[in-house]
Amino acid sequence: MKTDELITLLARQPDALPKTQPLRDTALALVAGVVAAFLLMALVLGPRTDLAEAVASALFWQKIGALALLAVIAGVAAYRSGLPGRSLRSTERLRWAALLWLAVATVVTVVSAPAGERLALFHSPTILVCLTMVPLLSVPPAAAMLWALRRAAPTEPARAARAVGWAAGAIGAFAYAFHCQADQPGYVLVWYGLALVATVTLTRATATRWLRW
Repeated sequence: MKTDELITLLARQPDALPKTQPLRDTALALVAGVVAAFLLMALVLGPRTDLAEAVASALFWQKIGALALLAVIAGVAAYRSGLPGRSLRSTERLRWAALLWLAVATVVTVVSAPAGERLALFHSPTILVCLTMVPLLSVPPAAAMLWALRRAAPTEPARAARAVGWAAGAIGAFAYAFHCQADQPGYVLVWYGLALVATVTLTRATATRWLRW
């Protein structure tokens, strides 16, 4: 809705405003985004071949847990970005909890590993696949959340687009994690982190104008 249209509606009568449900719309967008990201991952990449063994590994659940936490917090931030007058500061701070979790786990694994094996904790032959696929898998959730926020009233389009980028990137990374066999926290922190930064940057650059009134 354009600003002048909103002013005209307000001048007529409050009941003339379109009835939107930001919480419902955002929840639907997040669910649709997760489903679409997993379907795309399954079609393009397929689940990891050792998934049955991986679920018995603490490193696997540490990776999945951190990414799931980030996706939930970022999803809340995206929802709040569509509500006029709502501060994102506290939610954005919570977002770093997942990354701090991985950072602490990285330090622990690096310190406990033999000196000659530490570099391997950050390496995998699938680095380029990770950097490419996480942003690609983030496209469906980003599109779904932009639809939801377009129906809401984001007063800071750039900040809202950044919040969408974080949420979509986290969902894309979460879906990709079920294909990727690299579970070391150092690898996840560095390479998934770079893929997330790329996703946030691209989303903010391309989506800000779509969220302007």
